Amino acid sequence: MKHLLLVILIIVSSCQNNATQNASENKGETATVERKSETNYQCVAKVKGMVCKMGCGGAIRKGLTALDGVNRVTIDYDEERDEQFVTVQFDADIQDEETIYAELETVNKGQFTVGATKSEAIKNPS
Repeated sequence: MKHLLLVILIIVSSCQNNATQNASENKGETATVERKSETNYQCVAKVKGMVCKMGCGGAIRKGLTALDGVNRVTIDYDEERDEQFVTVQFDADIQDEETIYAELETVNKGQFTVGATKSEAIKNPS
């Protein structure tokens, strides 16, 4: 019985060490993946095809933040509207709005359609 307890403690200790090591490694990966780009431009698009805030919004955020230079994606979702507003803040020296809109229309196998758009340079992003 004592040997079994000792083996269990060794296994648990080993798992904790591996989890700590993996967490440390993941932090290193996050630091390398994180982009050091300046947010100096913003575009807003009316988007059709969104049916929910969480799933559709998450897919859009994931798809667009994967683009180089994109720093922030926010979604103004209201189920009463046919079109939702997607705002993307990015570094215009790295990325352009046409590529962002094109990527947005490929998310979820082309579920979303970009309508009216607006863009502007920004000096002090929030």
